[in-house]
Amino acid sequence: MRRRLAILLTGLLSVGCTHAVHINHTSDFVNTKPLGECRQVAAKTDQQVFMGFVGQTDYVDEAYSKLKDQCQSGVITGIQTRYSTSHNFLSWKNEVLMRGYCVE
Repeated sequence: MRRRLAILLTGLLSVGCTHAVHINHTSDFVNTKPLGECRQVAAKTDQQVFMGFVGQTDYVDEAYSKLKDQCQSGVITGIQTRYSTSHNFLSWKNEVLMRGYCVE
């Protein structure tokens, strides 16, 4: 009986991973040039959470700053923001992926 219980618990703990996309948002497109003349920029950051304890809370602002750093002499338009979570046993990772077009 103990052996079956141990096998069952091991199986449950090893396959307890899930992934979920929570939000996929796109901002306005303000562009005076064709998209072929614009440069695509992207930035990705994440936040590790273990048993509900969080160390970093400004990961979304960090992703936006990284995106702006790639287009310092222009304007970023059509920003697509994807917020997702990857769950593991007792922990999860929140991810933000931002993509946009740099119009210089």
